[in-house]
Amino acid sequence: MNVKNGCYGFHITFRVPHDEVERVDNFFATHQEFMRETHHLEGDEEPVVLTYAVLRGAELNDPLDPESGDTGHTLFGITEIYRGPDGCQAHMALGQSREAMFSDLMGITQDYMVGGLLGARVEYSMRS
Repeated sequence: MNVKNGCYGFHITFRVPHDEVERVDNFFATHQEFMRETHHLEGDEEPVVLTYAVLRGAELNDPLDPESGDTGHTLFGITEIYRGPDGCQAHMALGQSREAMFSDLMGITQDYMVGGLLGARVEYSMRS
């Protein structure tokens, strides 16, 4: 399946002090296992995840100048895209059923989230 206009998903950005990165790395290791155990890459049973990616990099003083040094923070971005709202809802229900993981997510969200789109519609993609 391919991402196209009208799909739905999540994108969240976290800004984490370098000395606290291990906490977020540990969460994403657990989250990736959860995704692999509970989500599908094809078929009709939701959640079918079309895209799952976590990006990580140092926050630069000047994002257009890699030589500018970093701010002392690491940025994490997570993107998940589903075929539609039903996939998003199925993902959230499964995630909330894992109480420890969901609690960890709420903690890192409260401590580090700087922006996010939750259950948002894909407006622009390579496929319309």
